[in-house]
Amino acid sequence: MAGYVPKNATIPRTGIIAASLVFSIYLTRFQPFNSALAIIYFMFSEIFYLGFISTVLLENGLRHWFIRKWGDENRGYRAYETVLGFLFFHNGASIGYIASSTPDTLFHVPDNYPILILIALIFIAGFTIKVWAAKVVTIDIYYWKDMFLGRKICEFVVTGPYKYLSNPMYGVGQLPAYATAIWCGSKYGLLAAFINQFLIFTFYFIIEKKFINRTYLAERLNKD
Repeated sequence: MAGYVPKNATIPRTGIIAASLVFSIYLTRFQPFNSALAIIYFMFSEIFYLGFISTVLLENGLRHWFIRKWGDENRGYRAYETVLGFLFFHNGASIGYIASSTPDTLFHVPDNYPILILIALIFIAGFTIKVWAAKVVTIDIYYWKDMFLGRKICEFVVTGPYKYLSNPMYGVGQLPAYATAIWCGSKYGLLAAFINQFLIFTFYFIIEKKFINRTYLAERLNKD
């Protein structure tokens, strides 16, 4: 979920994520309160992240170009996964940075341990649900490999958190972003978390849900 898939790691991909990590450390150490930079960083990360998955994963999207460019589905998917991993990293980092660079703009979080513990529990709950959901559907589905290939690569999942929540990753799984913003007392962090969640749900309802209905649910209904 941090943009690095160990089983598919290569030296260039590892270098890209390492450079991204160095960049994020630079921002927090040497530009800790540069709110203007944080807003620009967040805007660009959202544009490239949502723009990339929206244009590539359409039924007639750029996924076909990736496959033609790299010669086969497997190599095309690895190239796509490399780009998406990079965008995943900066999507998360930009939300965290906009929160940490604009502290106390909404309220000051007091040194009240029960409140801080509550915020930490919200973060842990959301993070746990997201990791659990990703583990249940596999990392390939997390990276939308089925949408990239245009076919199902596993059975429709109704176990784990999906037994209780229809979309745990896009819903409860987004709580860590809100918890981080509340911890910093950042209204801009809360706004960034909301915008990111709104956009990913927009992608889901406009593009992903159509694929799920066409590829998974239609087949289940036919079997029933």
